[in-house]
Amino acid sequence: GELVGTLRQRLEQHRADPACASCHKLMDPLGFALENFDAVGRYRDVEKNKPIDSSGSYIARDEQTARFQGTAELADYLANSPDAHRAFVNRAFQHFVKQPAAAYGAGTLDELTSKFVKSGYNVKELIIEIAVVAAMPVEKSTAQEES
Repeated sequence: GELVGTLRQRLEQHRADPACASCHKLMDPLGFALENFDAVGRYRDVEKNKPIDSSGSYIARDEQTARFQGTAELADYLANSPDAHRAFVNRAFQHFVKQPAAAYGAGTLDELTSKFVKSGYNVKELIIEIAVVAAMPVEKSTAQEES
């Protein structure tokens, strides 16, 4: 059957379900800034004869809520977001090393993220830093040494 209401309205009902709400309360408001684009990427001002509301928000790791309107403000937020920087470094590490950064020490992700920011977000330097970390032997934990 035909879906009733706008996507925003349907997702509001979806987030009312406790089983779904824990993740969707973070993801959905972030994606609302992209609402001017339909499922195939066409720009639109209305959905189901209702004006698009492209206001979005994100609750950062520090529990602060960032609010933005549309894709330009979302892009600006992400470009300056410590959460986005950390997530990018984390995914890059996992992609290249095929292991989580934490496997190389509890502070590895924070250290790599700090170097990435200090380099002016130089991706080439990040990849080199990841390679250096991955080339170092992983220190055994005391539990491994006892076995």
